[in-house]
Amino acid sequence: MGKGAPGMPLEVQHIRRALLREFEGRISMDDFEKKDPKERETALLSRAVSAKAARILADCTSDEAAAWVIDGRDDFGIDCVAFSPSGSELWLIQAKWKDRGTAGFDTEAALKLVHGLKKLDNRDLDHFNERLQLLADRVHGVLRLPTCKVNLVVALMGDGRLSPETRNILEEAANEFGGRGRTVEYRVLDQGDFHRAIREDLEPQPITLKATMDREWYSRETPYKAVIGEISADQLARWYGGKGDDQDRDKGHGERLYDRNVRKSLGLTGVNQTMVESMLEDPEGFLYRHNGITVQCDRVEQEYHAKRAVGQPTTLTLHNASVVNGAQTVSSAFRAYERDPEAVAEAYVLVRIISLEGAAEGFGRSITKATNTQNHMERRDFIAIDAVQSEIQKDFRLSLDKEYVFRRGELDPAPESGCSVTEAATALACMHRDSSLAVRVKGSTNALWEEGPGGAYTRLFGQQPTAQQIWRAVQVFRLVRDQLTELRAKFTGRPAAVVDSGGLLVAHLVFQRIGRERFDEPDDEWGAVLADVPGQVSAVLLCLITMVDTLFTHKSYVTSTFANEERCARLVAAVLGVLERGTGPDSPMNLKALMEDAGPKRQRRPHTVRLLVDHDAIKDGTPLVYAPSTVEELAIGAWLDEDPRRRRASWVNDRKNPILWEADGKRYSPTGLVSQMWNAADWKEQWSAVQGPKQWRVPGEGTLVEIAERLWQRIAEEGQSGEEYSA
Repeated sequence: MGKGAPGMPLEVQHIRRALLREFEGRISMDDFEKKDPKERETALLSRAVSAKAARILADCTSDEAAAWVIDGRDDFGIDCVAFSPSGSELWLIQAKWKDRGTAGFDTEAALKLVHGLKKLDNRDLDHFNERLQLLADRVHGVLRLPTCKVNLVVALMGDGRLSPETRNILEEAANEFGGRGRTVEYRVLDQGDFHRAIREDLEPQPITLKATMDREWYSRETPYKAVIGEISADQLARWYGGKGDDQDRDKGHGERLYDRNVRKSLGLTGVNQTMVESMLEDPEGFLYRHNGITVQCDRVEQEYHAKRAVGQPTTLTLHNASVVNGAQTVSSAFRAYERDPEAVAEAYVLVRIISLEGAAEGFGRSITKATNTQNHMERRDFIAIDAVQSEIQKDFRLSLDKEYVFRRGELDPAPESGCSVTEAATALACMHRDSSLAVRVKGSTNALWEEGPGGAYTRLFGQQPTAQQIWRAVQVFRLVRDQLTELRAKFTGRPAAVVDSGGLLVAHLVFQRIGRERFDEPDDEWGAVLADVPGQVSAVLLCLITMVDTLFTHKSYVTSTFANEERCARLVAAVLGVLERGTGPDSPMNLKALMEDAGPKRQRRPHTVRLLVDHDAIKDGTPLVYAPSTVEELAIGAWLDEDPRRRRASWVNDRKNPILWEADGKRYSPTGLVSQMWNAADWKEQWSAVQGPKQWRVPGEGTLVEIAERLWQRIAEEGQSGEEYSA
């Protein structure tokens, strides 16, 4: 299922793929078996447009719409006949497909459609083809009703503009056949309508949940409606897996319950297993040991079992609901329910239900993020509520017919079927002109999700890349990785260490050699780009191995070299320069020039915070304590003791502001926070120089500087032995 004809607009490509995916094999094409494949596809797409119009207007299934297509010889201008579920409304559809999205509808086509209506109205069905004959009884059944409604539908792969003459023909037909309780109208569906419909097909269907609270609960109405109370855990199990043992569990909503959450359930992890056992062994005590869940919905309807009062038994209907915090609790309730439904019915969970009716835009997203930051989260979890990721997922499906997953807990697709956001972001980081992104990812993939002006995530996804750009980046990245694996077996010692530690930098160099503009080339030319990648990898790698020693001597530490952004930038410039000149890395002329521009310099350890964050050396949430010098203690000790929280903080893996101060709940740089504390304590004789990383300590591990020094030493030692350091 390729892109279609050259020059086909992207929106038309999306529609073409979706129509073929939905209707190929459903719509009969027996009359085109011996025709040219291109002619057959055009006919199929035209019929699929009519079937899609039926789906949009009559709210029918794909199979029903395909069965209603009558296009072919003796169709009298009618390509599809659709019926309402009530049997009182009829749609007569004529469709036009154009690869370039320029389909029109002229007076001749309008007259044919009106002629078809006249023949049906006159019950003159004998001259219609066999496909219409199969629907004759249903057509008669609608037309004999004194209050039936008939719709003339023009379905176009174009802008939908009709000439005044064409509109007059359709309006006159409506006036002539309407009246006496019968209604005839006409409608145009254009390219925009079809693109909107296929995008809506990819949207998750709204979920409606029932929540019965038969114990204590309370509610508030302003500024937005919220209900907080206890519900039995077996209700959560039924939300997830279906209603009861005797009914099909597919009626439950499964992982779709968490569509607005930052992540899916993570399966049966150690924590979740503990939750299951807790629910089964002491169901009555479960409420006291767990935080509960948060549910967002668009609207809440409330019914009372008896007395209408707060705290009295009530059932809530939650429209378009999603569990935005507590996915693990809901999934654990289902697993416990599978083992012992009666025990789970005795366990209760605190549930907070928030209605977004009337709420400002972004309010729901802020709740999702806030409720999840209260528990252990990974930075990548929060991209799941970034609208850009769901748009990319749709683009993958529409443009490529492939899968793109971005929530933690979702299974990665098979390599040929798509990719994950982690693989995509890694490939895009290597593709970026700035080599420092590849260096950061080498230290820890957590660096991919850093937001802000200099953050990798913002730089990679701030302007949404297309599905084609991402997929092609992933293709190149995979080829580089596979070629390096093959070459690695041919090296030992120091060259092998370069392969192990410099893999992402090799990928970065290959991307730069290919050039950004080539990622938008037609499919047939892109194949040649991919075929050239293995040769590019070999050339880049051999040059890189030589340049490491040329620029930094053969005594330099390989692993620490590839962990240093400055050194990697110089390596990239040198390798690209040599390869661009088309001469080998051993050329005296080239080496002399490179040595003048980028001679060996003393290697410096990266900034403390940058090193710790890029290598994920301190986990998010790790406690920190202020370690003042003797002079500081004498100067501001009394102020610190007024509020013990002033001496405490926690670590956040962020290059700019990694310290969350317990005293005010705000984030600071190490030096910035110390300066803030000195000023708040009104220390007038404070020093002009502040060394924050030396003044914040991880209990039992030392100051931030001491931890960074140990990390850098380990990187250097492992680089000297040719082993790769993995944070």
